[in-house]
Amino acid sequence: MRRLVVKLSLVAVLCLFTAASLSGAARKKAETKKMPRLPEDLEVLAGDPALLVKPEGLEVASYVFPNYCATALHDRIYGPGWTEYGLVRGARPWFEGHAQPRTPLLGELDESLPSTWEIYNRLCKQSGVDVLIWDWYWYGGKPCLHEALENGFLESRNRDDVKFCCMWTNHDWYVLYPTMKTDGSNAGAPSFLAPDLSYEEALRSMTYIITRYFNQPNYWKIGGKPVICIWDAGRLERKLGLDGVRKLFGELRAFAVKLGYPGIHFHIVGFTSSHNVEAGYDSSGSYNPMNWIAGRDIPSDVLFPDYGEVAADVAFNVWDEEYKRHGTPFVPAVGAGWDSTPRYICSGKKGDVPDRNKWPGVNILANENPASFKAFVQASFWYLNRHPEVPRFVTIACFNEWSEGHYLLPDNRFGYGMLDALGEAVGKDNPHLHHGGTE
Repeated sequence: MRRLVVKLSLVAVLCLFTAASLSGAARKKAETKKMPRLPEDLEVLAGDPALLVKPEGLEVASYVFPNYCATALHDRIYGPGWTEYGLVRGARPWFEGHAQPRTPLLGELDESLPSTWEIYNRLCKQSGVDVLIWDWYWYGGKPCLHEALENGFLESRNRDDVKFCCMWTNHDWYVLYPTMKTDGSNAGAPSFLAPDLSYEEALRSMTYIITRYFNQPNYWKIGGKPVICIWDAGRLERKLGLDGVRKLFGELRAFAVKLGYPGIHFHIVGFTSSHNVEAGYDSSGSYNPMNWIAGRDIPSDVLFPDYGEVAADVAFNVWDEEYKRHGTPFVPAVGAGWDSTPRYICSGKKGDVPDRNKWPGVNILANENPASFKAFVQASFWYLNRHPEVPRFVTIACFNEWSEGHYLLPDNRFGYGMLDALGEAVGKDNPHLHHGGTE
């Protein structure tokens, strides 16, 4: 198991001493017990309590997955009115104690309605979400899955209480609802090609973002520059080449200047490249680090990685690793959890030897809770206070991603717990007392 190393950490010293005195199965057992976790080890890992204070000017940005309302794209694939609420509602436990289904405490609100976002915007303001980063898609030469943003959020009466920006999501449209075939294999829905299929299509789609959204008064800016988030910098470079990406960003920035903006801040979200600076990115981060770090750092015989342990690994190990690797300023990313089983068909074959890659075949984090999430957010303060050159924001995955099990919205497990935990972390006064209010 990969160890979490922090200078002068009493926990780390005890772990290393214990591991050195044991071998084989005994060492493995000791390491499993001693792995640091949040919230218990937050202060010891941070070292200096002053580093856990919220940085001046911090903005909290949370991703939005716009698939909890009917869309033209899914009407075409599955039939009129289909939404991912069907997957959430129909989820079932895969094992004893599995927290499924996870259902919205406020009900299956239609996110294409302004009234839904008037509720959600109020929750954002009360709990400390300053920015909503919208997953933004373009397939077949036009915007897709845009109904929640266009018809819902932008038409809400209190939209100016929350800033927003677009994440240009350059992945082919993927499988959300698998189908079991007669031979036992799974087939997925039809796929649609991402807008990085050509230079022209990439330019056309991002120009649409500039002309449609930059002029909105609550569009998010960093250093005065409107923000465009890029999902996969590595893929974009493979598709267009480094010179093509550099040319694309140069052309887009010049166009923005002609329209009166001081430029564009390009932020990497999902996957980085080895040429971030050369390509012209301003900052980078991650979407939800919990899934890939659990897959990378937790042994496969641990069927259900512990949320607090994964969060501690991300905060006190991975962020500094990524800071050194990315080249551009690396922004901390936190996640509220992970359990994507609503999107899969369970094989039901656990096997005699524990192997997470074979069963359950997906990462299901155990022991998610508001206290650990609050500590995770506070750990981002520790990171930012140590790196004053990094832009003053932290990202959270996700605001509403029910089907992957990482969301801030109130549910049937913790109620408003995750939103309240965020509010407490950023210094909101008794956030729980404001639910349903107008402030």
